[in-house]
Amino acid sequence: MTLRVQAAGITHRGTVRENNEDCISIGFWVSQETMESARRFEHALDEPFASIVADGMGGHNDGERASLLVGRGLARRLISTGPDSIRAAVRAVNAELFAQLRSNPELAGMGSTAVGLAAHKGKLAIFNVGDSRAYKLGERGLMQLSVDDSLQPNWKSGTGAERSTKLLQCFGGRHTFTDIEPHVVLEPCAPGATYLLCCDGLYETLTEEEMAALIGEDLQASAEALLRAALEKKARDNVTVALIRVETSGK
Repeated sequence: MTLRVQAAGITHRGTVRENNEDCISIGFWVSQETMESARRFEHALDEPFASIVADGMGGHNDGERASLLVGRGLARRLISTGPDSIRAAVRAVNAELFAQLRSNPELAGMGSTAVGLAAHKGKLAIFNVGDSRAYKLGERGLMQLSVDDSLQPNWKSGTGAERSTKLLQCFGGRHTFTDIEPHVVLEPCAPGATYLLCCDGLYETLTEEEMAALIGEDLQASAEALLRAALEKKARDNVTVALIRVETSGK
């Protein structure tokens, strides 16, 4: 059985921010541009596949620069689904970001979160650093696979609880080099499995039930529907969505 993935991605500055500090990558495509339509992708899993959503911190150009470095760096380095390989890629990109900070002291505090999916042949892995999230769509709705590196790792939109944005770890974000340990989850590469990668601008604005209800057969339309719903609710942050579905090549 030959496997492939279908994917769709979109990123937007939201309704308040003047610029987009998020970065999305799917395969070799990387974007920080505010988009009105999602891009669609197909990728055969006889070759490695990766998708990343990175959420920059540091304000204006600094956050944009950090998330772009992280998004591009991970997309370039993620050629295996093995946990050790993913950890090595994450740490290497973190070191690259700190090298930028050493060369440009005016960028002190620049950092980024990241959540990603890597797949190759019959193997699939989810990883994250920070509070960008990965979900898997199931019969009962969305199940969070990532682990928030925050003081409230199980925070959910719609509960009325205030969410802490203090991060326990991220790429960069500190004045001196700090190593990071990504959370890695191995998943069966099962046909029909559908995954959502997103920044906090989406899950702070929509409940998990609202997000699940908008994910249908057409991933491009689903990504656009998720963004549209977040904008209609006046998303205060940038909004980035990547949807990935495993399929057989005969489908």
